[in-house]
Amino acid sequence: MFAAVQSVQAAFVDTYWGVRALGMGGAYTAVGNDANAPLYNISGIAFANQQEVTLMGSRLFAGVDGVEISANYFGYIYPISPEWGAISFAWSSTAVPGLRREDTFNVGYARTLNDILRIDSDFVELSAGVNAKYLMQETKFDEEDKDLESSKGAMTADIGFMALFSNGIGIGYSSKYLVPADIGYLEKDEVKNVNVLGLSYYNDMLPYVKIPYFTIAADILFRDNETTLKLGAESYLLNRKLAIRLGGREEAFDFGFGYSFEFSNNTVLTADYAFEMPLKIKESYGSHFISLSFKF
Repeated sequence: MFAAVQSVQAAFVDTYWGVRALGMGGAYTAVGNDANAPLYNISGIAFANQQEVTLMGSRLFAGVDGVEISANYFGYIYPISPEWGAISFAWSSTAVPGLRREDTFNVGYARTLNDILRIDSDFVELSAGVNAKYLMQETKFDEEDKDLESSKGAMTADIGFMALFSNGIGIGYSSKYLVPADIGYLEKDEVKNVNVLGLSYYNDMLPYVKIPYFTIAADILFRDNETTLKLGAESYLLNRKLAIRLGGREEAFDFGFGYSFEFSNNTVLTADYAFEMPLKIKESYGSHFISLSFKF
Protein backbone atom coordinates (compact mmCIF):
# COMPACT_ATOMS: atom_id res chain seq x y z
CA MET A 1 0.00 0.00 0.00
CA PHE A 2 2.86 2.39 0.75
CA ALA A 3 4.15 1.86 -2.78
CA ALA A 4 0.72 2.77 -4.17
CA VAL A 5 0.67 6.01 -2.23
CA GLN A 6 4.24 6.79 -3.26
CA SER A 7 3.26 6.40 -6.91
CA VAL A 8 0.68 9.13 -6.41
CA GLN A 9 3.51 11.31 -5.14
CA ALA A 10 5.82 10.76 -8.15
CA ALA A 11 8.23 13.64 -8.72
CA PHE A 12 6.38 16.96 -9.11
CA VAL A 13 3.39 15.28 -10.79
CA ASP A 14 0.42 16.08 -8.56
CA THR A 15 -0.76 19.44 -7.28
CA TYR A 16 -1.98 19.23 -3.69
CA TRP A 17 -2.03 22.96 -3.02
CA GLY A 18 -4.61 25.70 -2.90
CA VAL A 19 -7.66 24.75 -0.84
CA ARG A 20 -10.14 26.61 -3.03
CA ALA A 21 -8.72 24.91 -6.11
CA LEU A 22 -8.69 21.48 -4.45
CA GLY A 23 -12.33 21.84 -3.42
CA MET A 24 -13.07 22.26 -7.14
CA GLY A 25 -11.18 19.10 -8.05
CA GLY A 26 -8.19 21.09 -9.29
CA ALA A 27 -10.16 22.59 -12.20
CA TYR A 28 -8.63 26.03 -11.75
CA THR A 29 -6.73 27.01 -14.90
CA ALA A 30 -9.52 29.30 -16.15
CA VAL A 31 -10.67 30.38 -12.67
CA GLY A 32 -7.78 31.31 -10.41
CA ASN A 33 -7.20 35.00 -9.74
CA ASP A 34 -5.90 34.69 -6.18
CA ALA A 35 -2.79 33.58 -4.28
CA ASN A 36 -3.43 29.98 -5.38
CA ALA A 37 -2.96 30.92 -9.05
CA PRO A 38 0.88 30.68 -9.24
CA LEU A 39 0.78 26.88 -9.27
CA TYR A 40 -2.21 26.58 -11.65
CA ASN A 41 -2.04 29.48 -14.10
CA ILE A 42 0.31 32.34 -13.36
CA SER A 43 -1.61 34.70 -15.68
CA GLY A 44 -4.49 34.76 -13.17
CA ILE A 45 -2.63 37.00 -10.75
CA ALA A 46 -3.01 39.88 -13.24
CA PHE A 47 -6.69 40.13 -12.21
CA ALA A 48 -5.95 40.55 -8.49
CA ASN A 49 -6.79 44.02 -7.21
CA GLN A 50 -5.50 43.58 -3.65
CA GLN A 51 -2.46 42.14 -1.97
CA GLU A 52 -3.15 38.60 -0.79
CA VAL A 53 -1.30 36.04 1.27
CA THR A 54 -2.39 32.44 1.85
CA LEU A 55 -1.08 29.65 4.08
CA MET A 56 -2.13 26.00 3.73
CA GLY A 57 -1.48 22.81 5.69
CA SER A 58 -2.76 19.30 5.08
CA ARG A 59 -2.69 15.60 5.86
CA LEU A 60 -2.78 13.29 2.82
CA PHE A 61 -4.23 9.77 2.69
CA ALA A 62 -5.26 9.64 6.35
CA GLY A 63 -5.93 6.14 7.65
CA VAL A 64 -3.31 4.29 5.61
CA ASP A 65 -1.09 2.42 8.10
CA GLY A 66 2.53 3.48 8.09
CA VAL A 67 1.97 6.41 5.74
CA GLU A 68 2.37 10.03 6.79
CA ILE A 69 2.38 12.54 3.93
CA SER A 70 1.85 16.27 4.23
CA ALA A 71 1.52 19.13 1.75
CA ASN A 72 2.10 22.77 2.65
CA TYR A 73 1.74 25.94 0.62
CA PHE A 74 2.49 29.65 0.92
CA GLY A 75 1.44 32.16 -1.73
CA TYR A 76 1.62 35.95 -2.00
CA ILE A 77 0.40 38.37 -4.69
CA TYR A 78 1.37 42.02 -4.98
CA PRO A 79 -0.55 43.99 -7.64
CA ILE A 80 1.77 46.78 -8.82
CA SER A 81 -0.72 48.72 -10.96
CA PRO A 82 -3.11 48.05 -13.87
CA GLU A 83 -0.38 49.20 -16.27
CA TRP A 84 2.48 47.24 -14.70
CA GLY A 85 0.67 44.07 -13.65
CA ALA A 86 1.33 41.94 -10.57
CA ILE A 87 4.09 39.84 -9.06
CA SER A 88 3.83 36.72 -6.93
CA PHE A 89 5.93 34.57 -4.65
CA ALA A 90 4.99 31.01 -3.77
CA TRP A 91 6.41 27.95 -2.04
CA SER A 92 4.93 24.47 -2.05
CA SER A 93 6.19 21.36 -0.31
CA THR A 94 5.18 17.71 -0.17
CA ALA A 95 6.94 15.52 2.38
CA VAL A 96 7.13 11.98 3.71
CA PRO A 97 8.97 12.61 7.00
CA GLY A 98 12.33 10.89 7.16
CA LEU A 99 12.08 9.60 3.59
CA ARG A 100 11.44 12.14 0.85
CA ARG A 101 10.55 15.76 0.27
CA GLU A 102 9.73 17.95 -2.75
CA ASP A 103 9.87 21.75 -2.67
CA THR A 104 8.97 24.24 -5.40
CA PHE A 105 9.91 27.93 -5.17
CA ASN A 106 8.11 30.28 -7.56
CA VAL A 107 8.56 33.91 -8.60
CA GLY A 108 5.91 35.07 -11.07
CA TYR A 109 4.83 38.07 -13.07
CA ALA A 110 1.64 38.71 -15.06
CA ARG A 111 -0.22 41.62 -16.61
CA THR A 112 -3.32 42.30 -18.65
CA LEU A 113 -2.95 42.62 -22.43
CA ASN A 114 -5.94 44.71 -23.50
CA ASP A 115 -4.00 47.96 -23.72
CA ILE A 116 -1.18 46.35 -25.71
CA LEU A 117 -3.51 44.55 -28.14
CA ARG A 118 -6.04 47.41 -28.21
CA ILE A 119 -8.93 45.11 -27.33
CA ASP A 120 -12.05 46.42 -25.60
CA SER A 121 -12.17 45.06 -22.03
CA ASP A 122 -15.98 45.27 -22.09
CA PHE A 123 -15.82 42.28 -24.45
CA VAL A 124 -12.92 40.25 -23.05
CA GLU A 125 -10.13 40.69 -20.51
CA LEU A 126 -6.82 39.09 -21.51
CA SER A 127 -3.74 38.34 -19.42
CA ALA A 128 -0.41 36.57 -19.72
CA GLY A 129 2.24 35.60 -17.22
CA VAL A 130 5.51 33.78 -16.60
CA ASN A 131 6.68 31.85 -13.57
CA ALA A 132 10.34 31.10 -12.75
CA LYS A 133 10.58 27.92 -10.67
CA TYR A 134 13.25 26.15 -8.67
CA LEU A 135 12.52 22.48 -7.98
CA MET A 136 14.32 20.64 -5.19
CA GLN A 137 13.93 17.11 -3.94
CA GLU A 138 15.57 15.52 -0.91
CA THR A 139 15.76 11.79 -0.27
CA LYS A 140 17.05 9.82 2.70
CA PHE A 141 18.91 6.88 1.21
CA ASP A 142 19.56 3.47 2.74
CA GLU A 143 22.87 2.77 4.46
CA GLU A 144 24.34 1.22 1.30
CA ASP A 145 23.66 4.44 -0.64
CA LYS A 146 24.56 6.91 2.09
CA ASP A 147 27.39 8.39 0.02
CA LEU A 148 24.94 9.67 -2.61
CA GLU A 149 24.05 13.34 -2.65
CA SER A 150 20.82 13.64 -0.65
CA SER A 151 19.32 16.60 -2.54
CA LYS A 152 19.00 17.69 -6.15
CA GLY A 153 17.57 20.86 -7.64
CA ALA A 154 16.91 22.39 -11.04
CA MET A 155 15.43 25.54 -12.59
CA THR A 156 12.45 25.61 -14.93
CA ALA A 157 9.57 27.91 -15.88
CA ASP A 158 5.83 28.13 -16.60
CA ILE A 159 3.81 30.37 -18.88
CA GLY A 160 0.10 31.07 -18.76
CA PHE A 161 -2.68 32.88 -20.61
CA MET A 162 -6.26 33.69 -19.66
CA ALA A 163 -9.27 35.20 -21.42
CA LEU A 164 -12.36 36.23 -19.42
CA PHE A 165 -15.31 37.11 -21.66
CA SER A 166 -18.13 39.44 -20.64
CA ASN A 167 -20.70 36.62 -21.08
CA GLY A 168 -19.09 34.68 -18.20
CA ILE A 169 -16.98 32.25 -20.25
CA GLY A 170 -13.33 31.89 -19.28
CA ILE A 171 -10.50 30.19 -21.16
CA GLY A 172 -7.12 29.47 -19.60
CA TYR A 173 -3.94 27.81 -20.80
CA SER A 174 -0.86 26.90 -18.80
CA SER A 175 2.34 25.20 -19.91
CA LYS A 176 4.42 24.03 -16.95
CA TYR A 177 8.02 22.84 -16.71
CA LEU A 178 8.86 24.38 -20.09
CA VAL A 179 12.60 24.12 -19.49
CA PRO A 180 13.85 20.53 -18.90
CA ALA A 181 14.52 20.13 -15.16
CA ASP A 182 16.85 17.21 -14.34
CA ILE A 183 16.35 16.12 -10.74
CA GLY A 184 17.94 12.68 -11.06
CA TYR A 185 20.56 11.48 -8.59
CA LEU A 186 22.46 8.88 -10.61
CA GLU A 187 20.95 9.26 -14.05
CA LYS A 188 18.85 11.81 -15.90
CA ASP A 189 15.33 12.20 -14.51
CA GLU A 190 13.63 15.18 -16.13
CA VAL A 191 10.30 16.53 -14.91
CA LYS A 192 7.89 16.20 -17.82
CA ASN A 193 6.26 19.19 -19.48
CA VAL A 194 2.58 19.62 -18.55
CA ASN A 195 0.05 21.47 -20.71
CA VAL A 196 -3.36 22.36 -19.31
CA LEU A 197 -6.38 23.81 -21.09
CA GLY A 198 -9.07 25.21 -18.81
CA LEU A 199 -12.66 26.28 -19.45
CA SER A 200 -15.03 27.98 -17.04
CA TYR A 201 -18.42 29.64 -16.88
CA TYR A 202 -19.54 32.17 -14.25
CA ASN A 203 -22.94 33.72 -13.59
CA ASP A 204 -24.11 35.94 -10.73
CA MET A 205 -27.35 33.95 -10.72
CA LEU A 206 -27.49 30.71 -12.70
CA PRO A 207 -30.70 30.76 -14.80
CA TYR A 208 -33.57 28.39 -13.96
CA VAL A 209 -31.96 26.74 -10.92
CA LYS A 210 -31.14 30.12 -9.28
CA ILE A 211 -27.74 29.19 -7.86
CA PRO A 212 -25.98 32.44 -6.85
CA TYR A 213 -22.45 33.41 -7.84
CA PHE A 214 -21.97 30.12 -9.63
CA THR A 215 -18.82 28.88 -11.38
CA ILE A 216 -18.38 25.62 -13.25
CA ALA A 217 -14.96 24.65 -14.60
CA ALA A 218 -13.07 21.93 -16.43
CA ASP A 219 -9.35 21.32 -16.92
CA ILE A 220 -7.83 18.97 -19.48
CA LEU A 221 -4.26 18.10 -18.55
CA PHE A 222 -1.77 16.62 -21.00
CA ARG A 223 1.44 15.05 -19.65
CA ASP A 224 3.71 12.44 -21.23
CA ASN A 225 1.00 10.95 -23.51
CA GLU A 226 -1.51 10.85 -20.67
CA THR A 227 -4.70 12.92 -20.48
CA THR A 228 -6.51 13.83 -17.26
CA LEU A 229 -9.91 15.53 -16.97
CA LYS A 230 -10.73 17.57 -13.87
CA LEU A 231 -14.17 19.01 -13.13
CA GLY A 232 -15.33 21.45 -10.48
CA ALA A 233 -18.06 23.83 -9.38
CA GLU A 234 -18.41 26.61 -6.82
CA SER A 235 -21.20 28.77 -5.42
CA TYR A 236 -21.22 31.62 -2.91
CA LEU A 237 -24.05 32.11 -0.43
CA LEU A 238 -24.85 34.55 2.41
CA ASN A 239 -23.88 37.65 0.45
CA ARG A 240 -20.73 35.92 -0.87
CA LYS A 241 -19.43 35.04 2.58
CA LEU A 242 -19.97 31.25 2.42
CA ALA A 243 -18.46 29.23 -0.43
CA ILE A 244 -19.52 25.67 -1.35
CA ARG A 245 -17.37 23.60 -3.74
CA LEU A 246 -17.48 20.21 -5.48
CA GLY A 247 -15.13 18.54 -7.92
CA GLY A 248 -13.26 15.47 -8.96
CA ARG A 249 -11.25 13.50 -11.46
CA GLU A 250 -10.72 9.81 -12.21
CA GLU A 251 -8.57 9.27 -9.12
CA ALA A 252 -10.53 11.23 -6.52
CA PHE A 253 -13.69 13.05 -5.45
CA ASP A 254 -13.48 16.46 -3.74
CA PHE A 255 -15.66 18.87 -1.83
CA GLY A 256 -14.95 21.96 0.21
CA PHE A 257 -16.25 25.13 1.77
CA GLY A 258 -14.97 28.48 2.94
CA TYR A 259 -16.11 31.45 4.96
CA SER A 260 -14.96 35.08 4.64
CA PHE A 261 -14.78 37.66 7.41
CA GLU A 262 -14.83 41.26 6.20
CA PHE A 263 -13.15 44.04 8.15
CA SER A 264 -12.63 47.76 7.72
CA ASN A 265 -10.42 49.19 4.97
CA ASN A 266 -11.63 46.47 2.57
CA THR A 267 -9.61 43.73 4.25
CA VAL A 268 -10.89 40.14 4.14
CA LEU A 269 -9.86 37.01 6.07
CA THR A 270 -10.98 33.71 4.54
CA ALA A 271 -10.83 30.24 6.08
CA ASP A 272 -11.12 27.34 3.61
CA TYR A 273 -11.37 23.57 4.00
CA ALA A 274 -11.25 20.84 1.36
CA PHE A 275 -11.64 17.08 1.55
CA GLU A 276 -10.45 14.65 -1.09
CA MET A 277 -11.44 10.99 -1.17
CA PRO A 278 -9.02 8.90 -3.25
CA LEU A 279 -10.85 6.30 -5.32
CA LYS A 280 -7.88 3.98 -5.89
CA ILE A 281 -6.54 3.76 -2.33
CA LYS A 282 -9.26 1.92 -0.45
CA GLU A 283 -7.64 1.94 3.00
CA SER A 284 -7.57 5.73 3.16
CA TYR A 285 -10.44 7.75 4.56
CA GLY A 286 -9.36 10.86 2.74
CA SER A 287 -7.02 13.82 2.56
CA HIS A 288 -7.73 17.00 4.51
CA PHE A 289 -6.67 20.54 3.59
CA ILE A 290 -7.12 23.80 5.46
CA SER A 291 -5.95 27.34 4.67
CA LEU A 292 -6.16 30.94 5.81
CA SER A 293 -6.04 33.76 3.25
CA PHE A 294 -5.82 37.47 3.92
CA LYS A 295 -6.57 40.23 1.38
CA PHE A 296 -5.49 43.74 2.25
